[in-house]
Amino acid sequence: MQRKQSFINDKRRVSYLSAVYNRIYRGQSVLIEGEYGVGKTRFLELLKPKKLQGVWVESLFNVHEMLASILQGLNYEAVATYRRTPHHLKLIRNLTDYYIIIDEANDIDKRVWPYLKRIMDAHVPIVLAGLPKVRTYLTSQHPDILSRLKTLILYPIVVEDFILEYKDFESEAIEQIYVATRGDMRKFKEICTDCRDKAKELGHSFVDLNLVVDFLANLHPM
Repeated sequence: MQRKQSFINDKRRVSYLSAVYNRIYRGQSVLIEGEYGVGKTRFLELLKPKKLQGVWVESLFNVHEMLASILQGLNYEAVATYRRTPHHLKLIRNLTDYYIIIDEANDIDKRVWPYLKRIMDAHVPIVLAGLPKVRTYLTSQHPDILSRLKTLILYPIVVEDFILEYKDFESEAIEQIYVATRGDMRKFKEICTDCRDKAKELGHSFVDLNLVVDFLANLHPM
């Protein structure tokens, strides 16, 4: 399975990946929810459903830019103007064999949501990822949109999985890094890479606890 390469074998994420594929193939949408650093973007990058093109859209775009960007991602010429917006929306709703990905969904302009609803209703799958406040906002302002989404909550990958993945680290060293980064996956991986570089610099083939403790002690407070 090519799409699972370099993917830590976390059972929850494997299950979620399957759930997202099932939704996409049925023309339904998903909200991936999680705190900072749990790996939402990395999870989105794993999505490669067969015979469907993924179109990544910037969450900071206004309505006109977002609709034009979707079409541009599908190799259509589209200019982001107010005058063309109805035409762009109609075309997007009529096209098939693709899905839309929007990371950092907490930055979506409130005026964009009704357009996303129209797209979802045309059975174009949208995969959103964002902080818990996305669901809070939709609950209060757009419960009809939330009802169209299956919400999957990502949690930090447990330290045991990292111990299995990082075989060139002493298990206690991995635990120390995990605690120091408070479960922030982005920071965790960054420090692991830095520790590997430090070990290589010292001529060590293995990252032990002492090296990690020394390295963390010299870091600025996180």
